[in-house]
Amino acid sequence: MKSRKLIALLLAAVMLIGTMTGCNQSTTTQAEVQNETEKTTEEKTTEEKTETGVKKVKNLVIGTTTPNTTFNLYSQTDIFGRINYVGFVRGNWVYEAEDGSLQPYFFTSFDISDDGCVLDFTWPTTAVWGDGQPVTWDDIAFTIKFLAETAKSSYFLNLVSVEETGEGKGRITFSQPDVYGWLSGSAMMQGVLPKHIWEKFEGSDEYKNYTGEDAAIGCGPYKLVSKDVDAQVSYYEAIPENNYHGDITVESVTIKTYADATAVMAALNAGEIDCYYAYSSPIDYTLMDMISDPAVDKGESVYSGCNQMTFGMTRKAGSDYNFRLAVTKAMDWALLSKTIGGDDAVIPCAGIIPPSCNGYVEGLPQFAQDVEEAKKILNDAGYLDVNADGFREFPDGSEMKILVVPQYSKDMNLRNRIAEVIVDNLASVGVNAYVDQSIIVNSEVWESNIKEGNYDIAIGYTTAGVARHTSAFRYYVYEPKPGTDRNASWLWGTYTDPTFNETVWRMLGAHSSEEYLECITYLQNEAAKTLFGTALSWTSCYYPYRTDKYENWYNRASWGVVNDELWYTLTAK
Repeated sequence: MKSRKLIALLLAAVMLIGTMTGCNQSTTTQAEVQNETEKTTEEKTTEEKTETGVKKVKNLVIGTTTPNTTFNLYSQTDIFGRINYVGFVRGNWVYEAEDGSLQPYFFTSFDISDDGCVLDFTWPTTAVWGDGQPVTWDDIAFTIKFLAETAKSSYFLNLVSVEETGEGKGRITFSQPDVYGWLSGSAMMQGVLPKHIWEKFEGSDEYKNYTGEDAAIGCGPYKLVSKDVDAQVSYYEAIPENNYHGDITVESVTIKTYADATAVMAALNAGEIDCYYAYSSPIDYTLMDMISDPAVDKGESVYSGCNQMTFGMTRKAGSDYNFRLAVTKAMDWALLSKTIGGDDAVIPCAGIIPPSCNGYVEGLPQFAQDVEEAKKILNDAGYLDVNADGFREFPDGSEMKILVVPQYSKDMNLRNRIAEVIVDNLASVGVNAYVDQSIIVNSEVWESNIKEGNYDIAIGYTTAGVARHTSAFRYYVYEPKPGTDRNASWLWGTYTDPTFNETVWRMLGAHSSEEYLECITYLQNEAAKTLFGTALSWTSCYYPYRTDKYENWYNRASWGVVNDELWYTLTAK
């Protein structure tokens, strides 16, 4: 077996999943939560240091705009559960480093076989659950079988066996090369489950909505001490035994939910919170001028998600490369970028994914507006104004009206502004485009129309980790992964090229980083060549934080300072 051993100190959980995945939860009042936090802070009056002598953070206060009502270790029904890659109180198996490589988290090391079918790993036998019970091999074996048989995870459709191979050692075997796909997918967002709590749900769907007092017990670096769902305040304390990445320098965390980003910015200026985080929801650039305290850093980083445009490839206009090319020439890219991300936004290149994504292809052409070239392309392709009404017809003489569909989302104002720019740009080259608000009245109606291909141009959005995890290219593909249901595969696209489709699924199931990079390179080049879809802007994102009490903040691209390094880098001044 050729070894691709990735050995590293295990990393702690991050991302605010913690809000939903705590331990030892008890329903308390707002006053009790407040008193608990104040009491804890008062008790820690002496300066506490790690073994290396750095000052520990007594209580980090995180502000968010995302309500949290689900404290369930498994559930992904609320937004905190959809924070991929790392967990807050969960013992996720691995995490993705900033360079895109997979690194151990609960695993202390792992080897992938040459054929991608076998995973050998080690794990920390000293780990404990939030209720104090030790994590055992039985928990690990139970979790894998639970995911395969009860949760029916697609990652474990080809599971053959899970076996203990020695003290602190195990092996998972698949009949297909599924190891890398699992590690780069759900292994970063669903961790080890405590058998003594979850075994009662074997063979039942009731686990999805479990709300018992032990529902949030995990083996991450923190446990949930108290929560007030009404007040949207929760408090967590570190578990010393689960210091997977070294000394945990943040001893406790309080999470407060605010009504909106404006309220968060006010709280930051007032010193009520130390930093901001909400999954895939950086603070809008228009609010950066609210920063009045010089101690508040706007937390700017390059975002690895993007707003994007998809052509309806099953419709007359979208199926024509000449039309797609003309549209990209007609677009006012400078205005689009500024509309989406302000002065810090960048006009994108062909190939969809941003430079901050692992596997980005250098040298693909940057988009640029050329109205006269757009008109020439349309003229040469036979799109002419035959009835002299100011708008072009299809080459066969039939009426051409281009349906633009913005994605239904909480930020509809932005999506509508983007649509307006595109409609105006197309009008400037004689193309009649419009938005039909009746098909975006809610998420269900919008998604139904998208899946049916009821659009000429769709405006969508991919979150951070655009390529592998939320998969920008999955939004363009039509054919589902063999053996799966299209409706259950997040497929919104209409591009049907067999090689493209096959490569998308091979990328998502790649069993090595080399295979992944090979696939992502092909997909970007295919997007640049065919223009079935494009990014509309590459933007900065803002997750502001205060610098007056703490230092060694680690501002990670796309995620801000609440990330998979925070619990081990942040120290008190």
